[in-house]
Amino acid sequence: RMLIRYGESNSGDSITRDILIPSDMPLHNLHYAIQKLFGWQNTHLRSFYLPEEIYSKLTGGTVKGWTDLVGVLFQPPSEAEHDVFWDDDYERGSFKVWLKKKYTGPYIYGGIMEEPEIAKQDVERFLEQFNMIEVRESFMDYIDRKEQDENAEMKIIKIAPIIDLTLEEMNASLIIEGGTESLLERLEVNKVIAAQGEEVDSNNLFPVTKELIYNYDFGDNWIVKISKYKDCEDLLKQNIVGEYELEEAEEIVLDKHKPVCINKEGLSVLDDVGGLSGFADLLGTIYEGEDKEEASGARAWAKSLGWSAAKISNKIMI
Repeated sequence: RMLIRYGESNSGDSITRDILIPSDMPLHNLHYAIQKLFGWQNTHLRSFYLPEEIYSKLTGGTVKGWTDLVGVLFQPPSEAEHDVFWDDDYERGSFKVWLKKKYTGPYIYGGIMEEPEIAKQDVERFLEQFNMIEVRESFMDYIDRKEQDENAEMKIIKIAPIIDLTLEEMNASLIIEGGTESLLERLEVNKVIAAQGEEVDSNNLFPVTKELIYNYDFGDNWIVKISKYKDCEDLLKQNIVGEYELEEAEEIVLDKHKPVCINKEGLSVLDDVGGLSGFADLLGTIYEGEDKEEASGARAWAKSLGWSAAKISNKIMI
């Protein structure tokens, strides 16, 4: 209700953006564009990953299936510890200007760990380090037993080579900082995602999906679902965007090598608000809170994180 009344969301349960992007934009640079489009400050962890059914199909649910695709599709196991933030170099000045430089081409990926040979070496070291592994029961199974017997200890089911395990067995037995699902950020958006209406050919690895998922701030757990369209016919037919506006946007993408927002639904959000439901609660406090001091404090806090309720045209969204 608050998102509809005060958050400019038609549905009340989502905030959306339609953008045109350069055809060679990598996921890494799309991350910065998403930050600007939704009002975040790039202060938390993030990940691009595939829908569960596609991830399971590609890997076969096995450690071997995953390792075969490390450096091709998935990040190596050590990347989250060392390399994923290779160009998060903001220090001072305008944060918006800094972001703009990140999502404007030409695009050069400077991370080392995602180079195919280095990624393969990293996963090989990982397999050597955990050559034989004690496979533990799942945490949920352990909790179920713990409820029956408070002295119960975690069960070791078997000892086996890690390469022979399922991903479920491996993940129950050891922690990989960045998980196994994170996609290589050097991959181009256009290469990874198939357009709506386009078939995903099982004989070819790319394009790999019709929907990509961006997860930001694993505490607030913001989820952005990303789809690709061949054209803007639907937006034109619904008079959401005009022919001239679209032509102008296309020229900017081509001439300035940067993304352009052509449609938005919903206000920008902010960091550390507790996800979309927390943002709705914040709007309720600001606009309908009975305690005026609390409402004023909530608005001031939101503004300190870059939030504004002012209407912003599509042209300056990004």
